[in-house]
Amino acid sequence: MMAETNGAKPHTTVTVSTDPTVPTSLEIRLNLGYFKTVPGIIKIIELVLGVICMACASPASGVGFLSSGFIDYFGLGHNHWFLFVVVTSFIVSLIWVFYYLLQIRDYIKIKLPFTFLWLEVVYTVVATLLYVIAFIVVLAGFGWCAGQGHACDARVAAGVFAIFNSVAYGIGAWLVYQEYKATPPELQ
Repeated sequence: MMAETNGAKPHTTVTVSTDPTVPTSLEIRLNLGYFKTVPGIIKIIELVLGVICMACASPASGVGFLSSGFIDYFGLGHNHWFLFVVVTSFIVSLIWVFYYLLQIRDYIKIKLPFTFLWLEVVYTVVATLLYVIAFIVVLAGFGWCAGQGHACDARVAAGVFAIFNSVAYGIGAWLVYQEYKATPPELQ
């Protein structure tokens, strides 16, 4: 028998070990407690005000008045810029909400050249500045015709709600920055 196997044993032993640091199950845990904190409530407020801004500023068209036999449209660029800022901020804020809701930070184990907390600080500051510019643009484009038609009034209302959302994003930026400064680098 030894001549047939050339001295090798006829069986092989396989040893399997598991790494205790890697989670063995990929269950989805929802972090609803985050939305009971002030930063979580601010994110919900940002989303709600964003929906109101989108509803008031839609559809993305100019407002027309009959002038010397022709319909004269104005405010198209103002409205497009405003909706671009509102929709983009809404989508990115929604991504941040899911980031916290699904606790994605716990599952990303690779070393990245940035921290997600710093990325959120930069995003909220940029979103605040863009919202300020957007409400100035939409109110400058439609403020003069307030009271002359429902389309104009809706754009003005969108600008006013954008002021409130600018304040919400500003508070959110301040809160995230405070959290960033208070968190040690190894925990970010």
